[in-house]
Amino acid sequence: MRLSHNLASLNAFRNYSKVLREQSTALDKITSGYKVRRSKDDPNVMAQSEKTKIQIRGLQVASRNAQDGVSMLQTAEGGLENIGNMLMRIKELTIQAANGTNNLDDQEVIQNEINELIAGIETTAKGTEFNGVKLLSQGNKFSDQANVMTKSVPIGANVGDLEDIPFYNLTTEGLDIKGKINVTDASKLGESLDAVNNAIETVLSVRSEYGSLENRFEECMNNIGEISFKMEGANSELVDADVAEEMMIYAKSDILYQSSLAIMRQTNNFPMDVLKILENVKSK
Repeated sequence: MRLSHNLASLNAFRNYSKVLREQSTALDKITSGYKVRRSKDDPNVMAQSEKTKIQIRGLQVASRNAQDGVSMLQTAEGGLENIGNMLMRIKELTIQAANGTNNLDDQEVIQNEINELIAGIETTAKGTEFNGVKLLSQGNKFSDQANVMTKSVPIGANVGDLEDIPFYNLTTEGLDIKGKINVTDASKLGESLDAVNNAIETVLSVRSEYGSLENRFEECMNNIGEISFKMEGANSELVDADVAEEMMIYAKSDILYQSSLAIMRQTNNFPMDVLKILENVKSK
């Protein structure tokens, strides 16, 4: 009779090792929250997940780019609002100067305030910038639509998904009010008022164009957010673990683990039990 190989014990140990691996895998999925963490877990799913993650990161970058575009337009809008307010004040003063009851001193006081406002417009136009980019003092006049200076901002995850932001010269020269507002000369009041009205119309037109662009960027951000959310969900379906299911697997594995240990203890004692039986038989 051969007792050199305890096949029952070896088989029990093999089952024990298998159960231990299953238990370790289930615990790893429970603690990490992922059912696929490495390529060996599921090569195809891992490859698909990585591609999805790359697309999601591209969408996140596109969203940040669109947000930068919105921030740039909002900065320009703030400068335009200030310029518009100063132009409206200049218009009020110009109309006030046309009042026949004003004497020369009154008109000079009005002109001085207008000059200060014009200087403020110049300062605002040249000082409005975003990330080092001048927003209201470069490019051509708004009236020169054939040669508009633009800056392309990426708004999508693919090459070529761009939106152009136009830049206009809205300094006093670009608005055609530099040296053209003179209320001390009654003969030029009409020209002065026309110049102010044209400048106001230009600012309103630019604000309208920038407002439309801002809506476009925000719409892109919303679309990108929805697409990114759906892709996150798809990726979750691919790699996220079902914790409830893994808990059941872990509990089952734990029962088998305890059973395997008990069986190994019994099978390890089997050769000694046989020897004792043989010794008892021999002694008789």
